[in-house]
Amino acid sequence: MENEGRSVIVDLTSRELTVLCCAVELYISSGGPVASREIATASGLNLSSASIRNVVAKLESNGYLSRPHPSAGTVPTDRSFRTFVDTIRPKRLPANVRRRLLEQMSAMRRELIEDLEWVAKVTADATNEAGMAMRPMGAEPFVEAVSLVSLGGRRVLGVIVTSDGTIEKRVLLRDDQPTHEELQEEGRFLTEKLGGRTIEAIRRQLPVSDGEPPESIEARSREAAHQLFAGREESVELQLAGTDHLLQSADFVEADRVRSLFSALQDRRRIATEWRRAFDRGPTQVIIGRESEVTASGNLGMVATLFYKEGRRAGALGVVGPRRMDYTRIVPVVEFIGDTLTQMLEEPGARHA
Repeated sequence: MENEGRSVIVDLTSRELTVLCCAVELYISSGGPVASREIATASGLNLSSASIRNVVAKLESNGYLSRPHPSAGTVPTDRSFRTFVDTIRPKRLPANVRRRLLEQMSAMRRELIEDLEWVAKVTADATNEAGMAMRPMGAEPFVEAVSLVSLGGRRVLGVIVTSDGTIEKRVLLRDDQPTHEELQEEGRFLTEKLGGRTIEAIRRQLPVSDGEPPESIEARSREAAHQLFAGREESVELQLAGTDHLLQSADFVEADRVRSLFSALQDRRRIATEWRRAFDRGPTQVIIGRESEVTASGNLGMVATLFYKEGRRAGALGVVGPRRMDYTRIVPVVEFIGDTLTQMLEEPGARHA
């Protein structure tokens, strides 16, 4: 999906940025449209409501604010939230909050290879949003080679070798009884056509018939590819905790929004794909509204960060909540938990996640 929040960049003056950030903070606090007089009072700019209205009008014209009704106040758009998140420095966690989190994590800690649920619960409790923990979270490997081996008769063993050294096997059932030479030719053809692409990308764009004869290398290889890759599910562990926090929020009182929320949270593979894509930009990411398919479907926001073992991505944790969640408070909490998990995994004798 187009990352709407990053698609258009408009330079803002210092005054415009102050008004925008003030509008976002007031909206996060109230959840309702923000009036110009509220911004005039809270912004500290010492400007009249009329002057503030002029700035607000310009922000509206540039797509940062919108009005649910002509006579109502304004609400921030995804672009406004993105600018706010990228501009405002997250709050530093007070020492007592850090101590409390360390105590809680030490008390709840299990061996990460056995239990990831406590990580999601700690995150949910610390942020008062829904907490998530996921693994694996390394960059998705790509296909290096495909080979096909006869098992006798119509049965064929398909072998996929990926860039992380994994070898996956699947038994295929053919309509014919292919020869050794035919299977070698198909394996070379599939390697040439699919090599360098991730399994998820291949699964989304499996080759379709182009009217070629059924005995052709293209037709035979297409059938093998469908049996090898179609219906594959990535093995992703996603633990979710604290969904009751969301249900208590005024943002999720409507049944349709609740259904959209849980539909988004149930698609583990899509969340993993979105997180991996986001983490290409850095180890901590904020995803807002229509910036991804996951958050767009429920008008959500997500904050996620990586944790590491021996310098490699071991997994990720984060929160999901309404788009107007308090990012300046939540980002440092999520990062602190991620950093602490990394330290735990680096301790002598720690087991891999």
